[in-house]
Amino acid sequence: MRRNQGAALVTVLVIVFIVMAIVANLTVTNFRMIKRLENRQLIEQATTIAYSAMDFSRAVLATSGATSSTDTLNDVWAKGLPKTLLMDEMYMSGYLQDEQSKFNINDLVASGQVNPNVLNQFTALLGYLNLPQSLAYNIAYYMAAPQFQGDIMPQYIRGKPAYRPAGRPLVDLSELILVKGMTAEINQKLVQYITAIPVNGYGLTAESMESAIQNNKQAALPVPTGFGSVVNVNTATAEVIAAKGGIPLNVAQRMISYRNSQPFKTTQDITTFLTTNGVNTSSSNTPNNNGPILNIGGLGVSSSYFTIHAIVDDQNDQFRWVGFVYRQNRSGQWPQILWQHPE
Repeated sequence: MRRNQGAALVTVLVIVFIVMAIVANLTVTNFRMIKRLENRQLIEQATTIAYSAMDFSRAVLATSGATSSTDTLNDVWAKGLPKTLLMDEMYMSGYLQDEQSKFNINDLVASGQVNPNVLNQFTALLGYLNLPQSLAYNIAYYMAAPQFQGDIMPQYIRGKPAYRPAGRPLVDLSELILVKGMTAEINQKLVQYITAIPVNGYGLTAESMESAIQNNKQAALPVPTGFGSVVNVNTATAEVIAAKGGIPLNVAQRMISYRNSQPFKTTQDITTFLTTNGVNTSSSNTPNNNGPILNIGGLGVSSSYFTIHAIVDDQNDQFRWVGFVYRQNRSGQWPQILWQHPE
């Protein structure tokens, strides 16, 4: 009798344990499902808010462009949006960055060939930043067309794992980590000073380039002779201004101090300032103190490319969104969105 009672008690305990395990599993499953639904709702809400932030920022850029011929760090677009409560503990903040305050890495290559003028500018920039100047060559030929990559190809195809350099302009700066010689520390510092603005080729279409590559021919490409994109002296760092303009770094640093109280309104203002500070602006296209070629035309006072950063959070989770926009003109037209995605 006692053995039967003991067996019955054990059976009851086993059944209770199984039931509790099932209930616990259902509870965990329901919790995960609820959490997934909450996350999905947050993402949908955050995405909608991020789209609205993009439109708001584009409107600000359009208005700013229509009311002024210059872009400076004193403009309303440069102030950023502080953390603001929208609804039900949902907050939004954000900021805009002038991409023409940076060195356009895509200028290094035109129609598949490395531009020697821009390569010299970029080499100077790396020197000002105390970064290895050999990276200028590595990055330039990483983007050059495959038929011009013979000197660097062995570094990539013999690696473990093996891979090939891009052979095209960059879309996102995150790709720079694939360049030989690049480290996470160097990349983290460098991306603060460079951008990847799309550029046009030098008279050679993408189809003819692809055809030349597929047929393994040496394309008859003109050697690039330009100096790349214009940087905005009202928003750029001294290092970028010095490298792009081919002017001494100390003069570029004085430009930063000057613009803080009186932004440059015209390119003539830039020329006047440089002349006053000992730069012979009449000797264009000549090396300046053994540095890059003097390039006054590479210094401007306005910008067309910007990135919009939107941040949405509900105190527990955070959603970040980034968009790259192009302001076609200063007529009040909203800038065109070139790309956007979660950051």
